[in-house]
Parts: sequence; structure tokens; C-alpha cells
Amino acid sequence: MMTDWKVSNYVDPNYGQTWVYKENPAFPGIHFSFSVGNVDRTHVATNDSVSYYFGVTKSFNQGHRQTDEAILLKAWKDYYTTK
Repeated sequence: MMTDWKVSNYVDPNYGQTWVYKENPAFPGIHFSFSVGNVDRTHVATNDSVSYYFGVTKSFNQGHRQTDEAILLKAWKDYYTTK
């Protein structure tokens, strides 16, 4: 649920944009990233930066692990769940 996701200290060294990173203990090894400058880049991803799901465009990054698809979709849906 959205309220379970807390702002984290994660910083991605590969992006110079302004990002808000959140994590949820129910999804270890996954973070939610909100792009302030480009909403289409908003995603959930594995912390090893291999698999990304861009929920706005409903797409995965090229080269993602297919085994990560279900958990990334679940995490995305969980973030946007409210009571």
C-alpha cells in the first residue's frame, strides 16, 4: 500500500535528474523511483539496476530478467494501492 513505501537514501549515480526513491520492506531488493522531470521514467526496479518496469508506459527495460516481471508488477500495483 502506498503508505508502506518510505523515502530511502538510495541514490542512482547514473542519472542527473531529480528523483524520489522509495522502498517498502514487503519488497526487499526493489525500489520505486519517481522522476520529477519526466514522469514516463517513473519506475519500480531491482536495486541491482537490471530490471525496470515503467508503469506509466507499461513497459520493461530491454535486457530485464523475465523472472523479475511478476514482482515488479506487484510492487507497482502495491504502490498505487490506497485504502
